[in-house]
Amino acid sequence: MMSTKNEGFDVIVLGGGAAGSVLAARLSEDSSRRVLLLEAGKRAPETVYMPAKWISHVDTEIDWKYHTVPQEGCFMRRLPWPRGKVIGGSGSINAMIYIRGVPSDFDGWEASGCRGWGWKNVLPIFKSSEHNGRFGNNDYHSSGGPLYVGDVPYVDPTEPVLLEAAKNAGHAFNEDFNGQQQEGVGYFQLLVKSGERFSAAKAFLEPAEERPNLEVRTGVMIKKLIIENNRASGVEYLHNGETHRISTSGDIVLSSGAIGSPQILMLSGIGPAAELKDIGIQPLIDLPGVGKNLQDHINIPITYRSKENVGLSGMAAAEIEEAVDEWRKDKTGIITSNWAALGGHVKSTPEVKDPDLQLYFIAATAQDLARYNPMHAGFNFYATLQRPKSSGEIKLRSADPLEHPAIDPKYFMNDETNSDIKTMIAGVKINRKIAEQSPIAEFIDCEVAPSAGAKTDQQIGDVIRSHCTTLYHPAGTCKMGVDEMSVVDPELKLNGIDNVRIADASIMPHMISGNLQATVIMTAEKCSTFMSNH
Repeated sequence: MMSTKNEGFDVIVLGGGAAGSVLAARLSEDSSRRVLLLEAGKRAPETVYMPAKWISHVDTEIDWKYHTVPQEGCFMRRLPWPRGKVIGGSGSINAMIYIRGVPSDFDGWEASGCRGWGWKNVLPIFKSSEHNGRFGNNDYHSSGGPLYVGDVPYVDPTEPVLLEAAKNAGHAFNEDFNGQQQEGVGYFQLLVKSGERFSAAKAFLEPAEERPNLEVRTGVMIKKLIIENNRASGVEYLHNGETHRISTSGDIVLSSGAIGSPQILMLSGIGPAAELKDIGIQPLIDLPGVGKNLQDHINIPITYRSKENVGLSGMAAAEIEEAVDEWRKDKTGIITSNWAALGGHVKSTPEVKDPDLQLYFIAATAQDLARYNPMHAGFNFYATLQRPKSSGEIKLRSADPLEHPAIDPKYFMNDETNSDIKTMIAGVKINRKIAEQSPIAEFIDCEVAPSAGAKTDQQIGDVIRSHCTTLYHPAGTCKMGVDEMSVVDPELKLNGIDNVRIADASIMPHMISGNLQATVIMTAEKCSTFMSNH
């Protein structure tokens, strides 16, 4: 028999990823406010804290193991979409890169009706979270915040060689991609501290868990919100196979990400009414934008075989084991590298105002960034589309909360000018030009199939469609704004429900130019301010 309990919580946060970790910590700073955090996954295992091991968590128990539906624009491929099912969420299994995007991203949000989200508004929030290990306090950075942002602790000997080649190809060195400008090549800063992953969960949630007014429950699968009189009175969830209800007279915040948050809303009867009826869910609030506006960063790798053993792909199993032992003992050595700290932001054409491609150079061969494939030693050069024109949707397959939703990013589909594929083709050419430059050219044996034979734009485009991957950055499915497709308002309040907010990547009206984690943390910080001032 299902019982409903009111345990006196003032706020219930759904999802313990980057946003949920920040929210739980910030909201529980008020000792009079009781906060409950519900997370589907478990506590992070040791490997989460090993920076180099992030590539090993795909298809494990801490991955949701999502896949897209067949993609028409990608020769009907079903692409894997790894997402973190663990405390810290995808921030516990990602590459730890800290990029904010460019000012025009956020000014664009404000111009679309999201008042208070322009660059001048969000930069102070980015800074307030940050403790920068290299830059300290300046116009773009600060020290003293809970989130340590620092340089990669270990640099592979071939990475400076790759960097020199990129400069010889005409790309200026940029020492700070979160500084005055984004364009250029160099080393990304990471959420790594003292050789360990320093996720939002580590920075915000872990210290906060000592507070008596904060409770964290893991292994909890949300079934739905309980809605009464246009108010969320509680949450229904599964734990160890049993259904539980917890009621609250306070607020509920969804921070379950671009897949989880729209899924919870739709299971609760909030979303496109006709679609919900089709799968047997009684619509309570017709919000046509729920699950729409899905955007993602598309990524294409080009692989080169090297003339000698280099980097991670040139290491024997015994060497990797020794490196792990070193990390366990001293938190030093190659395991402290994320193997993706070298890269840059470049323009596909000179006419583009801001960089529209993100590059990564890795001293390892791989099928994609998280599916390590040690066929031979070499390098991978990646090009990622920063601001895609194409967008898709997430729809429920059924009313079963355990069934994965249908994820349809519609890569390369609703893009009338074909600018997405054109920009990606330009990215391949840019990376090939870098590979031709000294001194990296002396290390390279040959470009490897499938791209090696692609010479024309049509051939390169076909390689992209047949081998592109996600960069694991889904966003936009509960869009913030003021139009009819908006799901939350500029204070992140859910349209039609008095006491529900959303704070995660799903609220982004438009994709940002770079990795999402920094912006997700900023969004949660801003949400906590709204709620504290409420």
